[in-house]
Amino acid sequence: MDDALVASIKHDFALTLCIMTAVLLPVLSLERARRVDNKAVSYAMSLACSLSMTAAGLFTVLPDFANVGFDVRVMVVDTRINRFICTFFGTFCLLDIAYGMLFYPKQIDLLTGWVHHSVYLWLMYYVHVHHIQGGFALFLVEELPTFLLALGNVSREWRTNFAFGAAFFATRIAWHGWLLSKFWAARRTIAQPLWPLVTLTLALHLHWFYGFTLQQMRRLRKARKAKSA
Repeated sequence: MDDALVASIKHDFALTLCIMTAVLLPVLSLERARRVDNKAVSYAMSLACSLSMTAAGLFTVLPDFANVGFDVRVMVVDTRINRFICTFFGTFCLLDIAYGMLFYPKQIDLLTGWVHHSVYLWLMYYVHVHHIQGGFALFLVEELPTFLLALGNVSREWRTNFAFGAAFFATRIAWHGWLLSKFWAARRTIAQPLWPLVTLTLALHLHWFYGFTLQQMRRLRKARKAKSA
């Protein structure tokens, strides 16, 4: 990494550390007052991160993508905003594990916690080293279902399985699949091919959505049986 990139990463790491700590501390105070449970604490930073990433995707990345005719070759670049986005997300992954071990160790799942966050920390390092941060930024809108999931875990009153399922399908399957076709078409013109990783994550999303669909069908059948009884 060049000195300018390292300096910007350090700056963005410190800023994200302050933001996420400021988000978590009030929720910890609410837990001590027994106004929220530990699960809500564990999703506080996830709620803030996913909201920020979704907003950045919708209002910054997508308009720029449309302006260049949805050409992924133009978007896979190293810009100041893309650096911040990737450092912000990587720092969140690191803090979610670090603070999680301190404040909500029972809520850290092996797959969705340790494995997921470790993989994305490596990915953020990879895109920084190869100056292709814009490739990750194109997928920011896929944090919308994460935001809805976090919202429902912070407060059960805000939980809606239908909205989560619809958002998951629209972003992590339809949008992700469309971007895969774009990266595949541009595979010979992008120095660091991203389509293999995009393919693997799409397969994982399909697996998750299949499991979610089966879960919702079981709940629906159970509810119908309860009504008819």
